[in-house]
Amino acid sequence: MTETTQLEAKVLLLEHDSAQYQALSEFCLSVGLLALPRSAVDALATLAQHKDLGGVLLAEDLPCEEGSDAMQLARAIHKLRPELPIFLRRCSDRPLTPEDQNRIRHSWATGDLAQLQAAVEHNIFSLRYPTRLVQGVVKLTCQALGAMFPFARVEAESPYVVHDRIIHGEVSTLIAIESTWCRGYMMLQTEERALRQGLIQGFSYEGIGGDLNFRELNNMLGETTNLIWGAFKNRYIPPKAFTNQQTQVPIVINHEHKYISFGSQDPQLCIRYQLSDPARPGLPPLMIVQRFIFNLHWSPDEFAEFDSNPPEVGPTGELELF
Repeated sequence: MTETTQLEAKVLLLEHDSAQYQALSEFCLSVGLLALPRSAVDALATLAQHKDLGGVLLAEDLPCEEGSDAMQLARAIHKLRPELPIFLRRCSDRPLTPEDQNRIRHSWATGDLAQLQAAVEHNIFSLRYPTRLVQGVVKLTCQALGAMFPFARVEAESPYVVHDRIIHGEVSTLIAIESTWCRGYMMLQTEERALRQGLIQGFSYEGIGGDLNFRELNNMLGETTNLIWGAFKNRYIPPKAFTNQQTQVPIVINHEHKYISFGSQDPQLCIRYQLSDPARPGLPPLMIVQRFIFNLHWSPDEFAEFDSNPPEVGPTGELELF
């Protein structure tokens, strides 16, 4: 078996009992969950602030505003972000309605952390990512970003998994990737104003400044995507990678809600890259968010086979024009 990376995932922690809070905090650390503790009052506002969550841990007896309860909060969370799995800590034997069972899906008895861990492993960490693949992707992406933005300091944050389908920023690109061990897509996402500001600061080549219109900014991110894809293709896609099976699923994009769905409930590999100005460290960095969505085919074992005998690698970082 191939070595896989234990990635983190952010979860919204809605727990009021001090003993349970302590136990769940330790549990999250042990299984790779980054807990964001909140109360019922600011739970929905936190959803608006964090668009890269992996799930929600909710206590059934969580104190809520007068006239409301935890189940009503669960319904509100599910309505806003139905892709997020909700893990309900049961404090009673009261049966859930069929509608609430569909919204919750993952309930566990207070004190039974083994039951919770099994649910988390099955739902949040249902895909495992080979260590060599994650490290390779980060390396080739940093090299491509360094080539496109040669005067910026490029730093990759720790990779993690997300279940959210909310797009970061206004500018995003999407490109298909396919190999013997995977089929899916890679996305780059960023904020238009931050990208423009980075170019004003001189991250890229001389002559590229703040007078660019949004189409030119789109092209800039598109060329960056192509550069990463070219390096990915040279490293991870053998010449005869494509199979006869070309199953596709609809990709749904809702621009008003900045939502995109690839027709799969599987988690996505997410890596955030910070581009900063070495000469002006106090300025906010440009954040570029990269996601890999293996919604059509994913096999870590087939990747291990490929990685043990990779094809001869040609020049990397090629730019393909369409």
